[in-house]
Amino acid sequence: MTRVVLITDSSRFGDIPERVAAIAAAVPPGSIAIQVREKHLDGGPLLAFVRAIAAAAPGVPIWVNDRVDIALAANAAGVHLPERGMPVADARAVAAQLARPLLVGVSRHAPDVDSGADLVQLGPIYDTPGKGPPLGPAALGVRARLPATTRLVAVGGIDTLDRAREAIAAGADAIAIIRAAWTCKDPAVTVPAFVAAAAR
Repeated sequence: MTRVVLITDSSRFGDIPERVAAIAAAVPPGSIAIQVREKHLDGGPLLAFVRAIAAAAPGVPIWVNDRVDIALAANAAGVHLPERGMPVADARAVAAQLARPLLVGVSRHAPDVDSGADLVQLGPIYDTPGKGPPLGPAALGVRARLPATTRLVAVGGIDTLDRAREAIAAGADAIAIIRAAWTCKDPAVTVPAFVAAAAR
């Protein structure tokens, strides 16, 4: 079961495919997923990046931000929609027209979550530059109001193992990390530690 979602941002952090390969080899199967969030890439370059991540980590679920077409073309597991993005029902309809399975995730910035998505990413839980006031771990209590089939992922400022444990204890099913994965000295050590911290 996915415990850690790795969110990419190659505009700020380099060597992501190489780091992904090292991480995938070091964590238990099924424990991570990768969310491709590359705002500076579009079209062919974005598709190539998603395929490079898939090649670096075979079998690891990949979610593509905001681009149903790229997610389908790359055979990704899902598409992740921003709060003001395409409605969940429309994303499902596009995939259904092509008779292709596609999970749908959404970002939410308030705990009044009712989206019909397979995954809800809620945050920022902790202080994160440029992301507004943090919601705090208590906001993750919304887990009790979500369907059992919907995964709740805590995001924002989860850059220590203590914060990872706190988010899980507060109700998250998984955590999302960015800087902790791409700026650490050895991701093959750091990310497995976050996976262990996020295990219930």
